[in-house]
Amino acid sequence: MIQINHTHKLLFLLLPAILIFGAGCKSGPIIVKVKGNLLVKGKPFTSTTGTIVTLQFIPKEGGNTFSGKVLPGEGSYQAEMPAGVYNVMFLVHDMKSGRPIPMLKSLKTDLEIKSDQTLDLETVP
Repeated sequence: MIQINHTHKLLFLLLPAILIFGAGCKSGPIIVKVKGNLLVKGKPFTSTTGTIVTLQFIPKEGGNTFSGKVLPGEGSYQAEMPAGVYNVMFLVHDMKSGRPIPMLKSLKTDLEIKSDQTLDLETVP
């Protein structure tokens, strides 16, 4: 006959509660989805096939930069990143000349993103 002492009995009773509690806890930052339009003088920015558009969300406190996916020809973008405060940069690269097009630089500074949202970004010449 197997004898079970009080310590083993307590562990046997607490183990399911520990597993259930641990499984319900989320770790890591909250990931938010941002989408919208890139605007130049109030109108959607549409790129051509000879250009590459780069949209970067740069954390104000430093760390990893997050890229937005710019949909060519539409002027819209989508991005996923942890909630936080970001500086947003927008660059257009001309593939024919191999150089950036200097007309567009910074979109926003100190942009606080807390939750999923639609956000149109106006360029600053």
